Amino acid sequence: MASRVSRIYGDAYVSLQMEEERLNEAARETAAMQDILKQDEELSQFLCHPQITKEQKMRTVENIFRNTVSDDMMGFLIIMIQKGRWKEIEETLDYIVQKIKKLQGTGVLKVISACSLSETQKKKIEKKVLEASSYDRLDVSYTTDETVLGGLILQMDNRVVDSSIRTKLDSMAKYLSKIQL
Repeated sequence: MASRVSRIYGDAYVSLQMEEERLNEAARETAAMQDILKQDEELSQFLCHPQITKEQKMRTVENIFRNTVSDDMMGFLIIMIQKGRWKEIEETLDYIVQKIKKLQGTGVLKVISACSLSETQKKKIEKKVLEASSYDRLDVSYTTDETVLGGLILQMDNRVVDSSIRTKLDSMAKYLSKIQL
């Protein structure tokens, strides 16, 4: 779920891209920026280091990305540094990608289960979610988490549907702890 900071900066960036009719390019560029930041841990550590000045960070970003990203993306990166929001850059980039997909009719769904699901089960989940939403298509990621024990956790559009056995057991434990004998 996106933080307030991610929504504010992400919405501003996406609005600008909509005005300039550059949503497709912005989606590709944002995804590429995510890949770069995930692959280059040294750059991320440098840009998050508290003893390095904002000016040094801005110069470094300009030197690295000057001729490879759009002026809008460069401005976005510089603003994130100037405002001291670089620690939220990955979350903000995720938010931007999801927002653009949503505007283009694609829902981003995360499915968490205790064990891997069969293709039939995946198709059934996708069909039900598409029927219940306003999206034309879904971008689905499946992960397994043994602590779920059973059932599913679905995350989409800042909403969570948690029908996991772990959550049901936790709820039951809370309820039982309130009962006085």
